[in-house]
Order: sequence, then C-alpha cells, then structure tokens
Amino acid sequence: MDSFQTPRSHITDSRFYGNGYTTNEAGMVFCDLRRMQRWLDVESALVQSQAALKIIPDEAARKLVETARLELFDIEEIRKDIIETGHSLIPLLNSWQRAAGPDAARYIHFGATTQDIQDTAQSLELRDIVAIIDADLRDILQELCNLAEKHRDLVTIGRTHCQPALPTTLGLKFAVWLDEMLRNCRRLDECRSRLLVSQLFGGVGTMAAFAGRGQELIEEFSRRLGLDTPLTAWHSARDRIAEFTSCMALLTGTMAKIANEICQLSRNETGELEEPFHMGKIGSTTMPHKRNPELCEQVVVLARLVKSSALLGFEGLINEHERDYRAVRMEWAGLVDACSYTCGSLHLMKTILRGLIIHPERIRQNLDSSACLVSTEALMFLVGNRIGKQAAHQLIYELSMAAHGSGRPLGDLLAEHPMITDNFDPETVRETIDPSRHIGEASFLTDRIVNVAKVFFAQRLQRNKPISCPFSRSGTCCTVQKPKTNL
Repeated sequence: MDSFQTPRSHITDSRFYGNGYTTNEAGMVFCDLRRMQRWLDVESALVQSQAALKIIPDEAARKLVETARLELFDIEEIRKDIIETGHSLIPLLNSWQRAAGPDAARYIHFGATTQDIQDTAQSLELRDIVAIIDADLRDILQELCNLAEKHRDLVTIGRTHCQPALPTTLGLKFAVWLDEMLRNCRRLDECRSRLLVSQLFGGVGTMAAFAGRGQELIEEFSRRLGLDTPLTAWHSARDRIAEFTSCMALLTGTMAKIANEICQLSRNETGELEEPFHMGKIGSTTMPHKRNPELCEQVVVLARLVKSSALLGFEGLINEHERDYRAVRMEWAGLVDACSYTCGSLHLMKTILRGLIIHPERIRQNLDSSACLVSTEALMFLVGNRIGKQAAHQLIYELSMAAHGSGRPLGDLLAEHPMITDNFDPETVRETIDPSRHIGEASFLTDRIVNVAKVFFAQRLQRNKPISCPFSRSGTCCTVQKPKTNL
C-alpha cells in the first residue's frame, strides 16, 4: 500500500470513495505502470514479428524481448525525462536501449511511430475491459433470468406516467430489463470486431518505413497480439472509440433505468422493491430511520458520468490532416473514465440484483387496493358489448373521475349505476375487476425472453476459452488466439 501522504485527487483513485465509482480490476487495467509495460509488450510483438519476417536479426529480437521489462528500468528517471522531453514514449525507449545494449538497441521501434504503439496498446487495454464487462454482463443476465422465472406469475400494478394503469407481472418487468440488457450485449459484440484492431502504419499512414513489407508485417504483428488487422491507419479516425463509448453509455443508461425503477418502487407509500440492506448501513446523520436507495442512486450517477465521458469520444472524431494528438489525449482521460465508471456500475448492479428485496405481500396489497382502477380497460370492454366501445369508455371515464373527485371507491359507484346493475350480475363484475384475469400474454412474453437468454448463454459457452497473451507482463486478463512464440 502506498503512503497516505501520496495525493490522490481523482474520485476513482480515492482510498475512501473509489469503490463507489469503479473496481480494482478496472483500475489495474489502466495503471500507468501497466500501461508502460503494455507499450513494451507491443514493442516486443513488433520486434518478434520483424524477426519472423527476417527484417531484423533473431538475436537482436531475443535480446529486446528479454529486456522489455519495466522492472529493469529506473521509473523515476523515466518520469523526469517525460517532463523534460515533453514526449510520452521516448524516455521509456531510451531506458530500454540502455538495458538491451547497443547491438540490439538499434532495432528498437524500427519503423513504427509512437501512436502505432500507443493505439495498439490501448486496443489491448480495451480488450481487457471488454472481458471484464462481458463477465459482469453474464452475471447480470443470469440474475435477471432467475428473477423473471421466479416471479413469472406474480401479478402487480403496471404503471404509466407514475399512475396505476393495468395489471402486469413482476416477471415481465424483469424480462423487459433482460431483453434490453441482451441488446446491450449484442451491441458490444458487434462493436468488438471493429474496436480491437492493431495500428502499425508509420508517421502518416503509408507504411513507408517498412520497405514494401508493411502489410505482411502488420498481419504478423496483429496475429501475435490477437488483434484484427485494420485496412488503413486510424491515427486520426477515432470512430471506433466513439462507437465503444456510445455502447457503454447505452449499457449504463439501461442499468440506470433499472436502478431508478427500483428506487421508485422502494418509496414507503409503494414499498414493493428494495435494494439490499444490512444493519450498519446509515442513511442520514439527522434522520435515523432512513433507508436510502444509495446503491441505485449511484448507478444513475455513474450512467450520467459515462454519458458525459462518451461525448469526448465524439469530440475526438475531429482531427487535422493525417494525425494530431488531441483525440488521443482526450481518450487517455475520457475513455479511461468511461470504462472505469462502466465497470463500477456493473459491479453495483450485480450487488443490487443479487440482494434485491421483493415484498410480495405489499405488491398484493397495492394491487387489491387498486384492483378496480387497473381493470377499467376490462370493464370498458365488458360494458362495450352492450353499448359500444366509445360509449363504454365515456361511462367508465365519468365514473372514474367521480371516484377520484369524491374519494369514494370506483367499485361502489359501479354498484350504484343502473347501466351496470341492470345489465350485469355482481359476480360478473367481480370477475371482471380481478387483476389476475387481465395480464394478457405476460407469462408467454416472459418465457420467450428467458429462453432467448438461455440460448445466448449456450452460444457464449461454445466460444473458445481465453488464454493469456504471451507478451503481457501487466497481469491483466486478455483474450487472444494462442500465438507462435518461436522466432
């Protein structure tokens, strides 16, 4: 643990509050020392690829790979040199040259430009983040499946515009959340193939330094790192990043919608759902009774932060000529923040769903007290069989507004109205205002989404298992195809 004298000003790095904004797992991906090691890992892949194509000597490549280890370098010296030179990579390369010796050092960074290395390393970082997001999404989808199945037939009040509307089921509510989260998974899958690509095109994207062997070199380089090969340089084409941050904004927005719904249904006057609670959790310094939905509120906070960070992805689309660093430098802040907050939101959502408190008795009480109101559609169709739909709508509307204005139950007004009493027996009316008779195809719809999710899980299990990247000494997860390691 570092000294408490070391300043930490960003909320994600806070020793006290950081766990409400991100996770240690995500933080490790973007640790600046691991970032530098990743740059060395990418440089190692480059020299091994060049040796495989006989562009540089095998022995030089072996020496360079052997010494591309951050622990061999003077980190404080690198830090000071970055300040002195104003360059993000050269001080690291200078240290590597000293460690490798003059014979091998001449082949360091041979033909690449700085952004080639840093963009490729960023793709590796994003692959690690996508792996984390994938795992958390799988857990969240499973929790939603379980909730939808368990509460498939629990009838509850469906609300529109914050008012009781028609009967539905709690299972269908969870199924709708599940359906939206599945779409987020598919968006991430579609984005992944465009996002996770290498960069090795030289100063202005022409591959001029590679003497006509640029295409075969980048293909070998990409294969070794487990990344796809782009068709052209993307130094100034940052649409991949904008797309990814947009996906994260959509994902966290969905989770914020779910969290907000739990908040609304946890109001004392509703009391149907509640986020996890444990003794010792305090809601207020002045009101000891408070059980605030702070986990859910934090999910909403993080969604808003991700959306704000995603806007920087769109700002990064505007670059000059073949390359400038404005987009990249924004990504070092905005992209990292978006990823960090997304991982924090996923962690909170898993906690909420796994410990979600459901109050079935309160759901039934609320439903019983509003049974007549949420059955007005059924009443309208019943009466409409005698007097037509529009006339029935007008009659039920007038009685409903009278009940609202007088404070009397709608059922009492129905029992007194001659149109109702003259044409329908009390038992028919009672059956008509039974909410459980008016949930439509809620159970079928719930089953359908759950089954789709199960197929989705099965397809995921058929994918190749991830293996460790042979170039990575950063200790983070990465999913790559097993590369050839012999030169």
